Amino acid sequence: QQIAFARHYGPLNVGLKKAGKRRERYANREIIDISNVDPEGRVYERSHTATISNLANQLWHSDSSFQKPAMKYSMLSAVVVPENGGQTEFADLRAAFDSLPDEMKRELKGKAAEHYAWHSREWLGDTITPEQAETFPPVQWPLVRKHPGSGRDVLFVGIHCTKVPGMTLAEGRMLIAGLLEHATQRELVYRHEWRPGDLVMWDNRCV
Repeated sequence: QQIAFARHYGPLNVGLKKAGKRRERYANREIIDISNVDPEGRVYERSHTATISNLANQLWHSDSSFQKPAMKYSMLSAVVVPENGGQTEFADLRAAFDSLPDEMKRELKGKAAEHYAWHSREWLGDTITPEQAETFPPVQWPLVRKHPGSGRDVLFVGIHCTKVPGMTLAEGRMLIAGLLEHATQRELVYRHEWRPGDLVMWDNRCV
């Protein structure tokens, strides 16, 4: 049902799964299984790539910002949820831009950021193969994008951002870190407390 529903919004995109060969509990390759257990029901080892992937998912990101075109929408359904923790947070990147000082808004509108699929995994110590790296080469997006529906400006930052062309690596990463801290202030964030059966859908172009 979820796959049929998703098809109403366009072709399905499974993101990083296109570069992975890990066995999952679901045979359908159009389903991304976000879980801490393997197909036999055993909890993944702490060093397993699936565990690292789950940790990377806890870092602030917009789904598939490392692709062109990127995903418009994502949806997540809960089957089994932990008794404690496991919430998903969404930062409003429209409000993040609106709340920037005017001088910073003007400065950012002339800049872009490079997004790399494996940045968060490498940062967490995962080893990326040449084949994986080749599947998702870096792409650039403006730091300020205009949402095609509302026309509002969006501060487009996340953990996939690796550098800012025209700035040194250090300066660019400091800028990205500062913008990410600004965008994830508590008043700009919605936290979803999952219950089994929940289905949440969101627009990656503004969160």
